[in-house]
Amino acid sequence: MRKFLPLFLIASFLLSSCSSIFGSSKESGVRKASPVIPEEVKEKKPTKEEKAEGYYQIGVSYLKLGEIPLSLNYLFKARELKPDDPKIYNAIGLAFIERGNLDKAEKYIKKAISMKEDFSEAWLNLGILYEEKKKFQKAKECYEKALSNPLYLTPEAAYYRLALLYEKEGNLEMAKRELSLAIRNNTDFFPAYVELAKILEREGKNEKAKEIYYNLIELFPNNQYPYCALGELYKKEGKYREAKKYLGKCISIAPKSPLSAKARAELEELGE
Repeated sequence: MRKFLPLFLIASFLLSSCSSIFGSSKESGVRKASPVIPEEVKEKKPTKEEKAEGYYQIGVSYLKLGEIPLSLNYLFKARELKPDDPKIYNAIGLAFIERGNLDKAEKYIKKAISMKEDFSEAWLNLGILYEEKKKFQKAKECYEKALSNPLYLTPEAAYYRLALLYEKEGNLEMAKRELSLAIRNNTDFFPAYVELAKILEREGKNEKAKEIYYNLIELFPNNQYPYCALGELYKKEGKYREAKKYLGKCISIAPKSPLSAKARAELEELGE
């Protein structure tokens, strides 16, 4: 099954206390760890609410690991004990999105929203779901609804999704505006910088794109992407010395990564 939830957005899809990462351990080469069982579950006589919260946290932990059947098992146990908790329905919806069952996901996310109208994280999830269903206008409305809540903890995620929709429509000015708002709300939101730089490159504004890549290097010195992007951009401009410098730096950070393979291919074209 194709996984379509971007890794860098997952943290904003659940409540801040239970962010999720849907990366596959097989893909990353990292051995899966067992989820941490909250103390509430270990206690001999937890209250009904504590037990529900414990099941919920275990379900979210399995969701982070990509173990969807196990995740759903615990999330449904949590729902049985606490059927009035919207965050449980939201998490169940996310699990079904990850499984690819969008209709069931929509049912549970809408249930979460019906229980908590200003549940921005659920509105964001519903928007992403509508994008998968090619209902782009509905998706846009969901992101705007998420942003209408002044207490939304991670608005950069909704601004970013809106930007991607505007970019898809060819409205680059609005896309840049939304990306700038995403960065303003979270100056460490890496994907917004990357997308903004890509748009600037498309517009031929290479110097402005370079400024963003240089900024990313300052913010994330061990991230390969800005080095590789700078190397490719300098190569396009015919500035081969600079291109080699940044492509080489990209490789030095993580020699066996896919980006390093790409950088090596670029260097080979330059006769290195």
